Amino acid sequence: MATSFEADSTPHLRCELHNTITHFAHSTFECDMTNPNSIDLVHFGNKRWVNYFKVVLLGLQSVLPPEVRQRARGTIKVLVSGTVPPESSLSSSAAMTTCSSIVILTALNALHHVPRKVIADVACHSERLVGVHSGGMDQAVSVLGKRDMALYVSFAPTLQVQPVELPLSNQYVFLVTNTMIKSDKKVTAPERYNLRVVETRLAAAVLKRVLQTKSDIPIQFRDTLRSVSDTFWAGHSGDWEKILNEFDDVRHACQDLGLEAGHLQAMLNIVEHNIPRRGLSRQEVENLVGIHGDNFVHHFLKDFHIHASEFFLHARAFHVYSEALRVLQFRAVLQRAHADRAKGNPLFDPHRVARRLGAIMNASHESLRTDYDCSSPELNLVVHIARQHGSLGSRLTGAGWGGCAIHLVHRDQVATLMDLFKELYYSIKFGYMTEDMLNDAMFVTAPGEGACVSIL
Repeated sequence: MATSFEADSTPHLRCELHNTITHFAHSTFECDMTNPNSIDLVHFGNKRWVNYFKVVLLGLQSVLPPEVRQRARGTIKVLVSGTVPPESSLSSSAAMTTCSSIVILTALNALHHVPRKVIADVACHSERLVGVHSGGMDQAVSVLGKRDMALYVSFAPTLQVQPVELPLSNQYVFLVTNTMIKSDKKVTAPERYNLRVVETRLAAAVLKRVLQTKSDIPIQFRDTLRSVSDTFWAGHSGDWEKILNEFDDVRHACQDLGLEAGHLQAMLNIVEHNIPRRGLSRQEVENLVGIHGDNFVHHFLKDFHIHASEFFLHARAFHVYSEALRVLQFRAVLQRAHADRAKGNPLFDPHRVARRLGAIMNASHESLRTDYDCSSPELNLVVHIARQHGSLGSRLTGAGWGGCAIHLVHRDQVATLMDLFKELYYSIKFGYMTEDMLNDAMFVTAPGEGACVSIL
């Protein structure tokens, strides 16, 4: 994203946005940074993409000092370009909101006023104004990423990031394949993305009622499956030894990965015993949460526009808790491998490390495909092709229902695997594609630094 700022006679802030992708039309608008009502969103047409810039302007109003907002007058000229394909589940929306934050702060000479964690938080909350109730992981990684490091991200009680080295000795790489099936979260949110948010919140409400928990944690986390777990175990620490003695799987998880993993495994058992393993009607869900009619709408649906005849609370909760457990497993593999390599342990083997990481990635995709039900036939096909021809681990990435998959592959197998994708997927699905088109659809990637300003 390239930008220039001109201090002129414009009474408010004037923004001129161009995009190198011609489908996204040029847009010009003015706003008053001291007045949130001066920014109008456009929900239809080929200028809708500019909303991702506008909502950041809205979000920054709450964190900028009054004197900065009052002097925000002149013209910001912005040219948007990049290599992240839009609507492909590669965090293009997070890239847009985080980059917009840095561009606006730089233009207003206010970058020093806002810490990077706040930039990530603003980007996350701003994107929700577009109509998608996203989490904050993509934004956090976009701002706080570290080169050649995995990033362990936690949001409770506040955003925390922990870089974790990837000790794969440059022998293994991550290959991205774009199915080229568009995944527009805003358009499909009522049946997909936002519906999953509602289903997980409903599952949390069921568990909260079953476990009789009362939460005094911050409101933004109160209705989540994470909050139910944290609140319950905070009040039942005295029962933990009994639980460890009674449940082998909980004890093994705790011994291998720590207390948090033990709690997660116990929550999986609680889900299994307390939420039916099938789709539930709205009436059945209302009975489970103990809230009915207009009160049900007020508690769970007023912030979301959804379409659903059934709610799959068991599957969604099972995915959330099991995925959180897989994250801890992934981190533990990396940390132990790093320690072994640093100590010169003769048993350190990057190939064994890669196989373990790949197995976790494979399990993640299966859970996303079945329990969270956010895959697609195209994603499942490219994952199958990859696994059959050398990928140690393959999973969809991003919100799902289209977009991209990512594969852990030995460097020597990348070219062969890309040829097989061309033969078995792209040529069959799309016919002839130029080399440039194929290079855009398949590429090797690695963790990089977070968003920054580059002065040319």
